[in-house]
Amino acid sequence: MPLSSRPAAVALATAGAVAATLIAAGPAQAVAATDTATKPTTLATPKSMAAANGKLFVSDGNTVAVLGTDGVTQKSVTGMFGARDVLASPAGDRVYVALSQAGAIAVLDTGTLTEVGRYPTGECPVHLAFAGSRLFYGAGCDQWDGGIGSVDATTGADPQTVKTTKMYAAPLLAGAGNTLVAGVGGISNGPVFTYRVDGATVTELAQKDTGGSLDRVAVSPDGSKVATAAGAPYHLAQYDAATLSAAGSFETGPYPTDVAYSHGGTMIGGGVDSTYGPGGNIVAFDVAAGTEVLSGNAHPKAAYNRPAPLSGTLTWSADDSRLYAILDDFTGRSDQPNIYYLAAGFDTPPAQAVTTTELKLVAPAKAGAKVRATATVPGHPGVTVRFVRSSPAGELTVTATTNQSGAATVDIPAPAGGSVTAYYDGDDSNKPSSATAAYKTVTTTTVTVSGQYKTVKKVAYFRDKKNIVIKVAVSSPVGGRWITAVLQGKSGGKWKTLQAKDFPLDASGRYYIGLASANKKVQYRLVAKFAGDQYGKSSSATGRTFVIG
Repeated sequence: MPLSSRPAAVALATAGAVAATLIAAGPAQAVAATDTATKPTTLATPKSMAAANGKLFVSDGNTVAVLGTDGVTQKSVTGMFGARDVLASPAGDRVYVALSQAGAIAVLDTGTLTEVGRYPTGECPVHLAFAGSRLFYGAGCDQWDGGIGSVDATTGADPQTVKTTKMYAAPLLAGAGNTLVAGVGGISNGPVFTYRVDGATVTELAQKDTGGSLDRVAVSPDGSKVATAAGAPYHLAQYDAATLSAAGSFETGPYPTDVAYSHGGTMIGGGVDSTYGPGGNIVAFDVAAGTEVLSGNAHPKAAYNRPAPLSGTLTWSADDSRLYAILDDFTGRSDQPNIYYLAAGFDTPPAQAVTTTELKLVAPAKAGAKVRATATVPGHPGVTVRFVRSSPAGELTVTATTNQSGAATVDIPAPAGGSVTAYYDGDDSNKPSSATAAYKTVTTTTVTVSGQYKTVKKVAYFRDKKNIVIKVAVSSPVGGRWITAVLQGKSGGKWKTLQAKDFPLDASGRYYIGLASANKKVQYRLVAKFAGDQYGKSSSATGRTFVIG
């Protein structure tokens, strides 16, 4: 065919078409849980809690923190080395503290908040219980060494050792009336032992394996029943104290960590590590009926990250109108990995205040840049905001703490456009709120001409149309996008459009195009245009000039 003064018309087609000029080629590659009031505390390493004389006594490292029911520390009693179990006397005038690093039990006056006595024990007392006229302690300095000792509850005199089978840790203890119960935690079978106490004489009554990961034991006020909380089964289990035969259960769901009978014996409370469960983490049941009377969501954060009650801190107020527990909120921060809250079941939380979260985005200024998100929760400095990016590139969560103005700013990777939602999860006093905003990325379109060719004055010369491959790519790739390919030919020193056709990009933002036919000795080029979409801005590019033959 002789050369024409203008290029012959050419056609664009999809893969498999024969008659077209440009063809597409394959790529080269239970009871409704209600909110329960919580209060932040300044506790550092709480282990056990007891309620007495209108106050809460918490072992906290080498101190005993005396809290009001508002969670505020009223006094710290020092010199309590290795403080572990805290046990209130039946009258509430004394609190006893196991000092695991001092080989003693400290006696505190709940009125003056001072130490009024110290009972020597064997090494490493950890757990405490009253039974008969004795004060018992479960001791153990390591995982393979556990035993039970006792002293006169009034004087601390007449030390005795209880003969037991081998225990692999300091046994958990509970007692009431003439009944003492001991359990061994940390082993798969969860053995529990019951004893009758007559003066200084202790007689074993029964023994039973109750379940894995035993966390706590309790005895009903009349001494007739024993209850356990363990990682399995998923309920508070109750047994007859004399025989350890089953005597009922109270369903909590996974995972019960604490158990305590009310002083009147009509209710039984439980602490539940229910981070991912639908039920509450502070529960209580009517003992006789087996019905649930409290299912409290005690959480200063959203339920998805609900703090867990600390085993050993569940305690009833003297009048049984409140069920208290310490909650462990793990933050993950190096400066303060744990924050502890005081939960008060049966309390009525104040109405939550309405909050507003505001969000502003600064879209990426260039391809590959991040999107800047600023969330403001007016009047709420020092709270956590979750920024959740949703886009075809996937979901990403970034957290930040608001400054004194209630604002928090983060830069979020933006491989594709999408939206950002800022969540303030609220707390006991404030309702949660959120805001969403969309953004687009800057895209870059490229046209790359490749194959077997030689370059003369920046023009690529190909021997045959089969040798040419044209790759079109759009950055910030999103599956399902289309580009318009415009084939141009040069005539009289000007570029003229010969044909335009739309092609779909793959998930990587690419498409390969080849020539089906073309005139020889004519200069061609391809222009690719991306019109933009909800995720990215428009862009275009022009490929290099090429000649066939």
